[in-house]
Amino acid sequence: MNPADQWPDGPAAPTLADREVHVWRARLDPPEQAARRYADLLDPEERRRAGRCQLPVQRARFVAAHGALRTVLARYTGRAPADLRLHRTARGRPRLTPAPHPTVLDFNLSHSGELALIAVTRTGTVGVDLEEVRADLDHRAMAARFLGPAEARLIAGLPPAAGRHAFFARWTWREAYAKAADVPVPRRLGTGAPGPLPITVDLWKLSNLPLDKGYCATVAASESCAPPLRWTLT
Repeated sequence: MNPADQWPDGPAAPTLADREVHVWRARLDPPEQAARRYADLLDPEERRRAGRCQLPVQRARFVAAHGALRTVLARYTGRAPADLRLHRTARGRPRLTPAPHPTVLDFNLSHSGELALIAVTRTGTVGVDLEEVRADLDHRAMAARFLGPAEARLIAGLPPAAGRHAFFARWTWREAYAKAADVPVPRRLGTGAPGPLPITVDLWKLSNLPLDKGYCATVAASESCAPPLRWTLT
């Protein structure tokens, strides 16, 4: 089965139970009408951030990602997407304000290339990271700089394509964990070269998300949560 086929169309009014994690996949090249609709949803701060994107394609994808985030959150909160108020922590983690009633809704966004992922839970905090596997980066040098020694050695010993994928996969592990814990991205996760997923780091369980060829993605959620449900935003 194509990994992308494992992301069916998501419900218009999803029910998020305790200890559940939902992850939504959104394409960042929507039709022109949808792109305009997303742009109309953003608040002034999001528009300013979009305006700082130097390339038109980066700007369009930023707008689509944040419009998709508001669209998904509206399905859980019952609020209009444009009426949602967001603030960011000191490390840039987005949150809803005021918090939805009756329980807090935690969420996270990641986008890279032509895709975005939005993770949502009511149990603890959640982090998600998505990376396009880029052939223009020296993955061995990146691994030596940003990963632990055992993982760097593992990646250095792999053929180029496999090593590149292994580096980006392990980078998403760290980013997802750091976003869930709201801490700096760690060089090491525990000891040695952990893997494959799922693995548990501190209070969070890291799970792989199967995606289109050329991407790696990880979601980090409370270790008490069930495996994530995956949907596509349409």
